[in-house]
Amino acid sequence: MAFLTTSNPSVAKRQFSINKDEITIGRDEKNDLHIKDETVSRWHAKVTKKNGSYYIEDNKSRNGTLLNNQAVLQPTRLPDQSEIQICEVTFIFSDGEASRRPGNLEQFTVAQGINSDPTISSSSINQSSVMFDEFEESGEVSASVMSQLDIPSHHSRADNHAKPEQKLRALTKITHALSESVERDEVLTKILDFLFQLFTEADRGFIVLKNDEGKLEPLGFKTRGARTDEMVRISKTIVKTVMGNKHPIISSDAAMDDRFDMSQSIVDFRIRSIMCAPLINSKDEAIGVIQLDTLKQSIAFDNEDLETLVTVAMQASLAIQKSDLFLDFKRAQSIRADLELAHELQQRFLPQSSPDTEEFEFYSYYKAMQQVGGDYYDFVPLENNRIAVIMADVVGHGIAAALYMAKISAESRFALATSKTAIEAVQKMNNSLSGLNIDRFVTLALCVLDLNTNKMTVVNAGHMPPILQKSATGEITQLAVEESGLPLGIMEDFEYESVEVQIDPGDQIVLYTDGINEAMNADGEQLTTEAMIEDMASGQAKNPDAIGNLIRESVARHSGRHPAIDDACLVCLGRKP
Repeated sequence: MAFLTTSNPSVAKRQFSINKDEITIGRDEKNDLHIKDETVSRWHAKVTKKNGSYYIEDNKSRNGTLLNNQAVLQPTRLPDQSEIQICEVTFIFSDGEASRRPGNLEQFTVAQGINSDPTISSSSINQSSVMFDEFEESGEVSASVMSQLDIPSHHSRADNHAKPEQKLRALTKITHALSESVERDEVLTKILDFLFQLFTEADRGFIVLKNDEGKLEPLGFKTRGARTDEMVRISKTIVKTVMGNKHPIISSDAAMDDRFDMSQSIVDFRIRSIMCAPLINSKDEAIGVIQLDTLKQSIAFDNEDLETLVTVAMQASLAIQKSDLFLDFKRAQSIRADLELAHELQQRFLPQSSPDTEEFEFYSYYKAMQQVGGDYYDFVPLENNRIAVIMADVVGHGIAAALYMAKISAESRFALATSKTAIEAVQKMNNSLSGLNIDRFVTLALCVLDLNTNKMTVVNAGHMPPILQKSATGEITQLAVEESGLPLGIMEDFEYESVEVQIDPGDQIVLYTDGINEAMNADGEQLTTEAMIEDMASGQAKNPDAIGNLIRESVARHSGRHPAIDDACLVCLGRKP
């Protein structure tokens, strides 16, 4: 029978017998050989037996498999005493009976099933596996052991106390490593890994951080010689003390230290020496702590150790802040991508072309203040050779207004398709939106143009009145001012009124939202509808394109470099001369 034996220097040796023709290795619990390490793929590799020989095969894992420091690219035969490396775990393959090393070698049979498969747990941060209670005024936090190293516990302090030059090299190494890490889980894992390299006498180490709600969460835990199913309680007394005064603490015998008032977690775990350092951000706020402790009576941390921990905590604080900024950046990128997609989708709700008629011309312009907006216009063909021109403005702007705008698009087309008159269509839209009970309203102007009679019916639901310029006289009037009703969505069953006007050759109509007439300059002055009418009255523009461009130029000239304060929408239509 062949064997796999762990060979990591800091991990207690374990031997696994290969008792069938194929065993699988990976992070998934269903593997024959289960490795609890986030860097290991779920189904990382497998060992197979063919014609009396054993082969190692990598299952297209994320981080690869090494055989004697060479990447495994295809099924490769395993020579006796060859070395297999899977991420942080190294095995020695033995082709034949292997002797059991007394004192520190445990032997397991590789077999399927969660209850019988052996587990190797290396350093990892997995928030989904953290189980803990609230930090209450008295009591402790429960957290599952997230990292484990099985090592002999008979070392003396002399063997474990690192020399200053060793600590300096280690600190340089951790500074460099943390500078290259941006993911928070990776940062926390590296911090704890380096601390256990620095302080080989430490039995436990953990990192507690404040979350976005200000609550404390144990996000990283590492232990030596603990069972993977053990529940770990963290003393709130120590965490509160360190975060409260933002000073590190050290105790050679925590169980006898009156500062901790015999905290139950300290008593239960027989903690002897302990040191804890605060994590301070750039605003001089305590965002968490790093704590190391030991259960051995013969070992005690000293002030030099505490100084080292404080130095690591300073580097850790910077790395954690950087990881948080990186997370914010990724969130912003995701939001930006979503907004870009929303912008594209919103553009699809708007008309992709103007109506093609012999008698009338059309012009349209839409500009959201942000990537998406709450203004809306549409050209809807109706039966009996009619065209509905819709101009609407959802109160507010941004994502919420854009979502409501999408609702208006659907409601308006449905109402127009199922109504005989413009008034009936607006009343249907109003009742539908009022029934949503949403604290938002919509102003809307609906113009139904009859191409048979060249007459236009206007219904105004609290919107800016459409502007009509008569070609024959140059007279400019605002339509449906007195007949204007409540905005949509305020009162169900509101009765709207309409007006009807004759559109003669050369006549022009302008519909707009308040992003046009209320455009502001640097002095806070609005453009006003009166200014728009003055520009139209100058006679410079005599068709929809010319009038639309004239009004946009007027807005740009008035606003200058002052940013827009609202969405802007403009539709012009006119009967050809």
